[in-house]
Amino acid sequence: MKRRYLIGEIVTPKGVCRLGAIRNVPNWARMHQGEPQAGHFPEDAAFQMSADFPRDIKLADVLSNNDGFFLVSEALRDFLVGEDLLAHNEVHPVAILNHKGRRESAPFFIVHQIDAPACVDETRTVGEKSKLMPDQYNTMEKLVLDAKRIGSDRLIFRAAQYKDRILCRSDAVAKIERGGFTGIKFCDLEGYDNFW
Repeated sequence: MKRRYLIGEIVTPKGVCRLGAIRNVPNWARMHQGEPQAGHFPEDAAFQMSADFPRDIKLADVLSNNDGFFLVSEALRDFLVGEDLLAHNEVHPVAILNHKGRRESAPFFIVHQIDAPACVDETRTVGEKSKLMPDQYNTMEKLVLDAKRIGSDRLIFRAAQYKDRILCRSDAVAKIERGGFTGIKFCDLEGYDNFW
């Protein structure tokens, strides 16, 4: 059976908060390169609701944040763990601080992708490589994956050459969508053009 992969796009429903950058994590930039954090992720890691949207205070199952981390509710974390969808991912608790700086009672977690596969089909992908990191795309117009380079246990991941977006295998997407979780939608790669 041919595997199909979709791109995860964070959407913010009306009234749901948007978050700033992660706090109290000195090596946050290394996380973007897939560096494992197990055993040394700070206990006081937090995100604060963005002051740009002072009336937005609700929480969704996936929250938008300035760093682009895959930030999920306890319900979605439990679902992903229960469905065994998190191979090659770490899960780290973080606090959500409201507009007054108080910690929200609802637990949230970063689902951190590690060991990213080099699975971009560079002959068919259209984008511009980074001058600082020439093995990675800085901008993207069309993303094509080489499924042969993606291990069968990779259900939620980021591509080594383009780490800006979450990628999900279609059977994992079907399970997540059946769960009715909010704050994320999944789009076919073919024809997708909403890259950052």
